[in-house]
Amino acid sequence: MADKCYYCEHDINDRPHYVTFYTTEEEHDEPLCDTCYAEWLESLKG
Repeated sequence: MADKCYYCEHDINDRPHYVTFYTTEEEHDEPLCDTCYAEWLESLKG
C-alpha cells in the first residue's frame, strides 16, 4: 500500500520523506512526496 502525501494527497510510490509537524503540545510525522518536500524545504529558507 502506497503512502499518501500529507499536502497534495497523491500516492507516494517511492520512499516518502517524513517530516515532523508540531501542533499544540503534540508532534506527528507525516509523509511528503518529492514535490511537496522540495517546496517545504524552500519554505524553511525564508
